[in-house]
Amino acid sequence: MRRDGFLPVSSFLLAIIGFVFSMMFQSMAYWGPGGEFTWTGFWIGAFFSYLCCLLAIIFMLINKKSNHPILVTISILLIIGTLLWTTFIIIAWQSGM
Repeated sequence: MRRDGFLPVSSFLLAIIGFVFSMMFQSMAYWGPGGEFTWTGFWIGAFFSYLCCLLAIIFMLINKKSNHPILVTISILLIIGTLLWTTFIIIAWQSGM
């Protein structure tokens, strides 16, 4: 696959993976023994959510002149939603909600 098509698709896939992690990392907090709550699982999920978003942004910045405007637009929306949702959940859990 050419670089022109690889980076937008990679960015889109990373945005989707980050979005999935942002939806699932709350339940990852209960990966402890016997389903107990652990902050380790919570922070691992949050870390991967942010990491995938960061990599998606980097890939989009590398390939500024993309021939895939719809894919880039969807990726940007997913990234913004992921970052906002993950940050909201972290703040809510830290405040004891």
